[in-house]
Amino acid sequence: MIAAKTWVHNWHKAGLLGLLTVAISVAAAAECVDRSASWQAANVTSSSEWDEFDASGRKLVHESGTLHGVELSAGLRCGDWNLQAQISQLDGSRLYDGQTSTGVPVTSQSALRQLQGHLQASLNLTDAWQLGGRLSSHTLWRDIASTASASGYPERYDWTMLSLGAQWQTALGPGKLTLAAWTGTQLKSTMVLNLPGRDQATLPLGSISQVELAAGWSAQLGRAWSLQADVRYRRADMDQGADAVITRRGVPLGVAHQPRTSMVDVPVAIRIGYEF
Repeated sequence: MIAAKTWVHNWHKAGLLGLLTVAISVAAAAECVDRSASWQAANVTSSSEWDEFDASGRKLVHESGTLHGVELSAGLRCGDWNLQAQISQLDGSRLYDGQTSTGVPVTSQSALRQLQGHLQASLNLTDAWQLGGRLSSHTLWRDIASTASASGYPERYDWTMLSLGAQWQTALGPGKLTLAAWTGTQLKSTMVLNLPGRDQATLPLGSISQVELAAGWSAQLGRAWSLQADVRYRRADMDQGADAVITRRGVPLGVAHQPRTSMVDVPVAIRIGYEF
């Protein structure tokens, strides 16, 4: 099996993130004398790779493509502390090179939407170094298109992660170079699967670990405005999930699980920022 679906927007997450950002800003600003706030908007283009493997390590599926979207963030500096809230939405497609449930090779396309957000706090250890923590939420809608020989189906993945990271910065030319590294592990994860002719099923996902490397360069455009370009490498590895029962009208028909999966994204962003 490999169906078109109507995207279900999850903008309530963005609203909650915005409210939480405002709450943090107001509370922190009320007790901080040395402070500044900032906003950033970015145009993002991301190279996306997806691989699935069976229990023996044999590759079952490979997908590759490009996603486009926007990213918004709000920040608050209070003395040596830095708080940030960020949300992004990317849309696009990947070429699908895999096989049917009977093992027959098949080529198709997956339509994608990624919605990600995080809350981050970091401490300036020196003028160059920061150490921080991040709580992030990830939602991925993946819709594998049907072919002449196989039916497609939509999936939705949700997971949250807790990450630790470090950042280093230095002057470079008329601007500033920033390098960062983050590593994290999942707190909660789940997947919703809609196979053709079957009841909707919820599958538990395996353990997820993630590594992110980032490099950016920023320059002041004036007293308050800034321009930044950055590239990130983000790799998430997901262990094979546990079996879940697949039913039709409540009658069990079999079991399914999410295979071991590797996700690699390389987003490139151009940001415009304002500090006040």
